[in-house]
Amino acid sequence: MHALKFFAIITMIQTAECDNYDERIITTLKYSRKTVKPVIVNGMPAHLTEFPYLVSLKEAVRRITPKEIVWMNLCGGSIIAKLKVLTAAHCFEGNNFYYAKRPSLLRLVAGNLTNDVIHSGETETTVDAQWRRLKKIVIHAEFSFPSNDIALVFIDQPWQYSLTVKPINIAEKGTDYYQCTTAGYGRIGHSLKATISPILLKAHISTIPRSRCSLLWEMDMSSFVCTESALTDVSRGDSGGPLACQGTDDPNEVDDMGVLAGVVSGKNFDKTTLFTRVSAFHDWVTTDGAEKLCVSLHPFVIILFILIYLLFYLSFRRCFEFDVITSSSSCPSGTGIFLCKNLQS
Repeated sequence: MHALKFFAIITMIQTAECDNYDERIITTLKYSRKTVKPVIVNGMPAHLTEFPYLVSLKEAVRRITPKEIVWMNLCGGSIIAKLKVLTAAHCFEGNNFYYAKRPSLLRLVAGNLTNDVIHSGETETTVDAQWRRLKKIVIHAEFSFPSNDIALVFIDQPWQYSLTVKPINIAEKGTDYYQCTTAGYGRIGHSLKATISPILLKAHISTIPRSRCSLLWEMDMSSFVCTESALTDVSRGDSGGPLACQGTDDPNEVDDMGVLAGVVSGKNFDKTTLFTRVSAFHDWVTTDGAEKLCVSLHPFVIILFILIYLLFYLSFRRCFEFDVITSSSSCPSGTGIFLCKNLQS
């Protein structure tokens, strides 16, 4: 029985889960690892309460005075907990992951629709916006654009939830989506010379089924949400932003906000947008980016462990039996065979 229990434990360990266009546009996922910072095209101005979970990841671009710094949108992100924001990993890969190594240089701003902002950068909560410093950035360990293009950002102080700042539930169920919306800042066209939007824009997105997406890309696209983007789309500057979907039949969809189904990742040459499918990374997100234990043991090692266990088990049993025998004879109770022999001598 003991041997069987030990074997079961070892088996469980072994099977544990372990011209004008951006030059970095994807041509095909099979052969290209180039990225693109996909902004809303043909979008409409968003209202302050429509996307309370959307945050702007900002970088300092110019210092006016010691207390006045110009901050510009770098990427989007979504509030999913008091101290946690979900975004795209490629937002931090520039200059050999410069910002990923120095998160304190960036800021997250919630409850504000403005792209460029003059601010000290200090953590604060006002009626106009909530500013937070970045404490830690966790990038998926297997990120290689566009695969596993997902990252978690942790902030120094919790968000103060309100009508304009609140979280969105992440998708858990892998399914096709039909009613989706995205929002973001940046340029309002695909060209690098397109006008930068000064305010938050929103756009309804037309997605395509997973089977069709896989057929178009000639590979398994189950970890992506693909769009058709014929009329509205995301373009340069919206990376990391949300794809919120409604009517998903997802257990986490509890209100009109829907669920966070995707994170803006990249685009191919015909402007089709790829979103990282959040449900495919549900466990990774809910465990704060922790990697699952993955142990692979050779069968010989398992057999060796079992033999060692049996050897110790049988030795203990034999000593116990001798202890019982000697305890009922001339030796004091509990002395055991080895101590008994010494006492008799």
